[in-house]
Amino acid sequence: MAGSFTSHNIVFAGEAGVGKSSLINLLLDLDVSEASNNVSGGTRERKRYIAIQDRNVYRLWDTPGLNEGTQGNVPQRRAIKILESLIKELKSEDGVHLVVFCFRFTKVPTAGLRRVYEFVLASIHGIQVPVIAAVTHEDEILQISEDWWNGTEVHRKRKGMTFAAYACVSTLQDVDHPPMQGRRSKAKDDMWQLIKTHAKPLLPPNTPPKEINVILLGQTGVGKSSIVNLIAGQHIARVSPDTDVCTMSSTEYRFEMGAHDFRIWDTAGLEEPEVGANGYLTAIAKALQLVRRLAAAGGVSLLLLCMQGEKVTGAARSNYRLFYEMLCGRCVPVGLSAGHACITGLPSYPEKYALSRAAIYGLLTDCDHLGKYTMPPHIWFRRVARNMKSLVMGGSLPKGEKLTQALITRCGLKEADAGELRRLLEEVDDGSSLAVTA
Repeated sequence: MAGSFTSHNIVFAGEAGVGKSSLINLLLDLDVSEASNNVSGGTRERKRYIAIQDRNVYRLWDTPGLNEGTQGNVPQRRAIKILESLIKELKSEDGVHLVVFCFRFTKVPTAGLRRVYEFVLASIHGIQVPVIAAVTHEDEILQISEDWWNGTEVHRKRKGMTFAAYACVSTLQDVDHPPMQGRRSKAKDDMWQLIKTHAKPLLPPNTPPKEINVILLGQTGVGKSSIVNLIAGQHIARVSPDTDVCTMSSTEYRFEMGAHDFRIWDTAGLEEPEVGANGYLTAIAKALQLVRRLAAAGGVSLLLLCMQGEKVTGAARSNYRLFYEMLCGRCVPVGLSAGHACITGLPSYPEKYALSRAAIYGLLTDCDHLGKYTMPPHIWFRRVARNMKSLVMGGSLPKGEKLTQALITRCGLKEADAGELRRLLEEVDDGSSLAVTA
């Protein structure tokens, strides 16, 4: 599948207290970044925020302010080290696609501003990345014209400060200055236009997207289908109570988002802590199907456990045990949608919905460098079948041809598939060795 969509890393750097965090809030149209009205600055560590526009993903990185002396919250050397470490890390992964250099309006660039610019430039030394300017200004200045930017160009060049483009922005709410209605919206539009124009992915044009394979688990009614739609940014999963509550039943969804190709298996999981012998037969047939599909897809990247609220139910514990311990051998990261990412799947709350989508995307993509867990399907299934026997409650399983017929009649398998499954189950009963390779 060709990579039709892209992900970008946008690094915000510059002086302390000039409004980097407020600018990020403006771009997201949400108050998610800790802003400070104090010249000493607000951000103490690097922070990542995610914006999704037209299925392209923008990772906005906020960094501590670089300033002269010790008036900032973060010492100068520490702030520089944080910026350099971030650039180095991004360079080794997806790359740095744009640097937004933020500074306060000044009639003539100062020597201090030049030093801050040099610090930023030194951090990106050796990589080709455009740098744009985001100019913030005092409340009483109502407008900064192009004449000012063009008029100060000679001073910037003397100090070695060059930019691919610029925007003069105000992050104040319109109600703060009624005569300037709409300026906040204009500033947001101007900045996004610059970012989309100048943030160019450094990957080759036909680079395939990274694959992330996710198993979505949780009991009926927790909103798994809504979460699939939230991640995809479109209505691809039917939102309704699960009709098939058989353990290990699954529906696969596949779509691209940013630089990632997502494959999500929405599973029915367990409704009760244990299942009977008949339920075990159906579950084991579904497990075989799931194992085959996962193996064909290259394995599992992440388990996403969905819960309502913070109460851990018996079904949640059983699902965790079934998928994390029995299916994935404790080798796959587990995300929790009511802990690591507290989200809503309801589009009727647009602001929270946007935050939720960004949060869940970040959670899923944070595991893309860990690889996938897999093994040969027949070995994988034998281990799952053996472990799942601990969930059987009461009764005994049929043997021989009776088992084959039970798999055909109760699980709807074809005769050939039922025969193969019977053979695998008999190997489990014989205690066949389970040499596991991840």
